[in-house]
Amino acid sequence: MHYIVYADYHVHDFIAVKFYAKKDRKSNRKYSNVINKGDVANILITCAKCIPELLKIHPKASFGFIGARTIDVKSDKVEGYKTNQRFRLYKYHIPQLIGDKTFLHKSFPNASSYILINRKNIDLTKTEKQIKAMVCNTYPDLLNVQF
Repeated sequence: MHYIVYADYHVHDFIAVKFYAKKDRKSNRKYSNVINKGDVANILITCAKCIPELLKIHPKASFGFIGARTIDVKSDKVEGYKTNQRFRLYKYHIPQLIGDKTFLHKSFPNASSYILINRKNIDLTKTEKQIKAMVCNTYPDLLNVQF
């Protein structure tokens, strides 16, 4: 199976890293569909390899992986927003792929989000608050989730 990796640039030099199966590219649920679980580590390696290239263009960029909840029509399963399956995979794999020299790693289980805050930003606490606010405003499904 082939996958599309998408880097979505936002204000505050934040880039949301997303991926989906190429076969789902026209689906409204492309980020929530079940993918081949055996491919996840390889997909995340590819995502991690994109980060140094993006840093060449945006040297102060921070990155995020926001775990879309699984919607599986076949098994009639709709996952909740908190600590979902994708988030658990991000929380496990991303620290193994990306060190903490360049980024401060932050996980937000209630929003199933894993954020890499670039240490080139002078005020990391302020950057974190800005990113959290932007994520809640950009992804309205998370508005009612406690970050």
